Amino acid sequence: MQTAIQKIGDAHLLVTPDGKPVPHKDAEQPTFHVQPQLFNPYSDINLSDISLVEVTLAPHDSTQPVSVLPKDVTVRQPYPNENYYVAGTAERKMGWDILLDLDAPPKWLDLTWEVQMPPDSSHPVLTIYHRFTLDFVLTQQGQVFSMDQANTFYDPNARTISFISLNHIDDSFTKGDKSFKSYRMDYPYGLAFYQTLILNSCAWSDLVSTGIEDTLLERDIEPAAEFKTYTEAHHNNACCEIPADVLYRAIQLAREISVGEDSPYYWNSEAHPAMQYICDWWNQNAPISESRIAAQMQIDVRIADDNSYVSGMDEKPPWSIDGEWRAKSRNACARWNEYVLIHFAQTKTANIYWDSSFLVPDVVGEHFNSGDGVAAEEAKTWDFAEYGLNALKYFPERFPFAWEKLQAAIHTPV
Repeated sequence: MQTAIQKIGDAHLLVTPDGKPVPHKDAEQPTFHVQPQLFNPYSDINLSDISLVEVTLAPHDSTQPVSVLPKDVTVRQPYPNENYYVAGTAERKMGWDILLDLDAPPKWLDLTWEVQMPPDSSHPVLTIYHRFTLDFVLTQQGQVFSMDQANTFYDPNARTISFISLNHIDDSFTKGDKSFKSYRMDYPYGLAFYQTLILNSCAWSDLVSTGIEDTLLERDIEPAAEFKTYTEAHHNNACCEIPADVLYRAIQLAREISVGEDSPYYWNSEAHPAMQYICDWWNQNAPISESRIAAQMQIDVRIADDNSYVSGMDEKPPWSIDGEWRAKSRNACARWNEYVLIHFAQTKTANIYWDSSFLVPDVVGEHFNSGDGVAAEEAKTWDFAEYGLNALKYFPERFPFAWEKLQAAIHTPV
């Protein structure tokens, strides 16, 4: 199921891409959803190098922990961002369940990961220990207490993520939670993390992770040789077609001109030559003159012959091709052939900010990007155009089949 988070009144709810609430689904009795996660930013450490070797729970009336590690525990990379690893079971990607007695709830949960290090490392194995002190708060929303709750940006807990390196921990993970502590270990060699989790109960249908279970990522999709379905819907989602050489050149510029911390484009991706090049094309050629105000863009790509676009924003789930919202932004979009949809948006100075939410409007004033639970002061520092710039930069790696077709269209050797 493809889902997004939307704020309705004071509550954050999961909705489908068309904005409809996800049908309510709850557990029949109090349930602890254990979802171990690990952040690995290193390309020389792979999935086969990472194991979850121990998971223990401390009973309410004892200091002697008991193992709750499934025999078929399996570690995967279920998110579009390959740096995130999640432990589940052979049949389930996103964790597993433990029934709770709320009159005698467990006191803490301990995870132990082992990482096989590259051959040139000083130690062959990195051990990662993570303790979560648990506090379960039953609410009227449901009977599920999930570690996944803390991974949403609006939850005050630090995210329930272990790390392979202390150098890659920032505020986006800890969210200012002072209970989160990190230490280096000498024996065994590794890292230790401690944090308190205050888990308010919810329903299964309130969790983002439930939608990930059925999500097929682009790296798992066999590219279609041709598209026989939803071609009319794809065509109708754009008001014009972008020439192959324009899209190709924008990708080239994004790859050729780097953005380091000393770059004038750092935190200002709208000024990058690749972004300006593709937006200038739109501003000279868009059929509706009032929409010629583009300063940033984002890409959606068709891979399989189905009703899905895969987003160039690497943490965004797929979107339906024939969603109702597409018609509203038709005049803000261009397409290339049967593969690519490009959505153009206004400059960041046109963003609309409220106390704890924001809206980035596209060139016809419709939704392009948004967020809830984010203070205006923080949201104003975000560089939304960076997502589009990265979509161009990494297009050949993320969408090799469409890249091959694009190269062929301009008679460039593959």
